[in-house]
This record gives sequence, C-alpha cells and structure tokens, in this order.
Amino acid sequence: MMDYQEIKPKFKKAYPIVYQAKRIIIGGFGKNTVYDDETGAVEQVFKMIDGQYTIAQISKRISQQYTQFSEQDVVELIEDLNSERFIEDSELTGSGILSDYDRERYHRNINFFSSFIKLSKNKYEVQKKLKNATAGIIGLGGLGSHIVYDLAGLGIGTIKAIEYDKLDLSNLNRQILYNNDQIGQSKAQLAQKRIHDFNPEINFEIYEKQISSTKQITDFFSDVDFIILVADRPKYLMARWANEAAVKLNIPMFCAGLEAQRAMYYTVIPHQTGCVACWQNSVANRDDVSTLVLREKEYLNLLGDNTAIVPLVSTVTGMINAEILRYLTGIGRVQAAGNLIAVDFLTMRTKVIEKWDLAETCAVCGGKHFGEN
Repeated sequence: MMDYQEIKPKFKKAYPIVYQAKRIIIGGFGKNTVYDDETGAVEQVFKMIDGQYTIAQISKRISQQYTQFSEQDVVELIEDLNSERFIEDSELTGSGILSDYDRERYHRNINFFSSFIKLSKNKYEVQKKLKNATAGIIGLGGLGSHIVYDLAGLGIGTIKAIEYDKLDLSNLNRQILYNNDQIGQSKAQLAQKRIHDFNPEINFEIYEKQISSTKQITDFFSDVDFIILVADRPKYLMARWANEAAVKLNIPMFCAGLEAQRAMYYTVIPHQTGCVACWQNSVANRDDVSTLVLREKEYLNLLGDNTAIVPLVSTVTGMINAEILRYLTGIGRVQAAGNLIAVDFLTMRTKVIEKWDLAETCAVCGGKHFGEN
C-alpha cells in the first residue's frame, strides 16, 4: 500500500476554485467551502496540488516558505481537503483495471464516483464493480425496459432477464426498448438485440417461459448478484416466488410497481431486512382501510399494470437503479430496505407508506439476522 505522504494529490475537475484576497472558495455540490488565507500560504498549497508533487513535498516546501506553519499544519489542510473529497490521487489512471474502451465509455460515471471517494480509494474500481456484477430481472415491460437500458448505460456486465410476453401496441406509451414495427414479436428477443446494439459489451441472457414456481427463478438466477422484480402478473404470486428465490440465493431483491397516480418501490435484503413474507405476516390481521381495499383489489384481480404513464415509470425506475448502484458500490446506503416508498404524481414527493421488520415466525427467511443463534 502506498505511503500517504507519497501520494500526489490533485483537485478534481468538478470543483471550481475561486481565489480572492485573504480567502479561497471551493464550489461544491449544494454548498461552498471557504478557506481563510491571511498569509497566502493556503493559495500556495492549492497551487501545488496539481498532481506533480507528493504530500511530503508540498508540506515541506510550504513550511519552509511560511515558517509560521509546520509540515503537520500543511498535512492537516490537505487532510481536510481529502475529507471534503475535493482531491484525488493523480497516479490512479485506471490502466490495468478497466480497458481503454471502458474508461472512455464510462468516463462520466467515473467522474461521478470520484465525487464520493477519498484519496485512499480508486474511482476506477467502482466502475469495475459494476462491470463484474450480474443482474437478474423479472419483466421487460414498462419498468423493466427502462431498468435494463439504464443498467446497460451504467455498465452492469451481465443481465439475465425473464420475459415470455410479446409486444403489444398499448405497450409503446412507456416501453422504450421496442418499436412500432415490432408489434407481435418476442419482447425478450427484442430487448436482447436492443441492448446489444446499445452496449455490445453487455452479456444479456433471456429466459422465455412463463414463471409458475420459485424453482424456475432460482435455477435461472443461480449466479446473479441481485434480483429485480417488475413483472405484471401474477403480482402477489410472483412476489412470493421471487422473494423465496432471493432468500434461498441470499441476494437482495429490488421491487417496483405502479398504482394509478403513484409509483412504489421497496428493497429486501435477506436476513437484514424482513422479507416479503415477513411483510405479509405483519399486515395479515390488520383491518385498516388500506388493507381492506388491497384485499378487494386482489380478489378482483386489479393488481396488474392497469394504469401507467412514462413520467412515473422513469421516475421509479431511476430510484430502483439508484438503490442498486448504492448497494453495489457502497456509495451511500439503500433507502428502501424494509420500506415501501411511494412517489406521488401530483407533487413527485416520496413518502414511506409501509415499514416491516423480520418476523420471528417467518416460514421463508426464518425471521433471524445472520449471526443469531
């Protein structure tokens, strides 16, 4: 591991620096950071943070030029810049981690990741995590078509999709992978070709059979890192099968759906959050108005994709992909773990409308965190 003092820091391009008399302003994301500079020493430190000098060289030169400051004072200033994530190691070029093609294609991704990491981390390694990831998705309709397109844009290396339906004219108000002249054709095959055309580096595998059991999901998704559930029907049976598969495979499940004027999503992480069965157990005996309406909708088979507009579709799929990105990279934490979050169309505000914990009597996940006896 490289000695901290031997790192050659440079400022990240995303942060503009404004030099004024006796102060320096660094523009950030939503805030500006001001450094007082009565002597001009801070400006000299900033000018040397250009990727040519090591931290040891910077601290030594500044302490010699401005004797009122010790080398440790200079190091502490650089550490503060590091804690604010303003600087990066100039010698982390990404060669040997990503190909030239990947570094160019995902250049904007990498710059985004850089804004979250400190000197000790390599922004190219974050993109490599995505390249090495395998996603499993159930459903390539309105939600699914947006999700896989964005996953390919992010650079997820392998996508395995379950979809048996054919393209219908009514799909085209929101399903972005398909064209008008493709009506009647297999969605799975159309999606596979579209994703290949968009990003030929992505491995896209399809399973064109109607799901009727947990085993089908676990068999096809045996090597995925997470499951995305956005299938239309049978909604509650599909959630049960996918949940059982996620628990059996011990991988997260990210779910999203639409309900008229709002979109909803939630995340299950086996043995860390309650699973879908834990959630169902928590509401089974409730007699509040929402639960009674939900039971009637299920009875009337009104749980499918009966209403859908693309603004809500793209909003909730963006949130699901952000959840996945946070989970895979460790940048931030997942927001919908054990929570059902709704997005209201009229305001576009989000609200947690359901919460659930591990149920001690859960027959699916056992109701225990890992590490418990």
